[in-house]
Amino acid sequence: MSGLAHLLGYGVPWWIWGMAGLLAVAALARVAGPRAALAAAAVLAFVLAHRKGAQQGYSHAIQKGDRDAERILDTARAARAGADLRNGDARRLRDDDGFRRE
Repeated sequence: MSGLAHLLGYGVPWWIWGMAGLLAVAALARVAGPRAALAAAAVLAFVLAHRKGAQQGYSHAIQKGDRDAERILDTARAARAGADLRNGDARRLRDDDGFRRE
């Protein structure tokens, strides 16, 4: 997806699309009559419901990714702190760990 399409699809809130759509439906009602405006309003309602759901899903996925990344970083920090604590004692530098190296 291009950057502009992504910006328009997910960066512009659904209610702004709704206001622009209502203006378009009002203009259509003036030009083509109420029957065409009613059909356009039904299509607009469907499109707005889809946009709102897509934007909520996108923001939920971003938040989940942020939470997962933070959890992974916390795990890595805890493992690093444990390794530093375990390996920080200079007296244990030459302790045998049970593996044979030659």
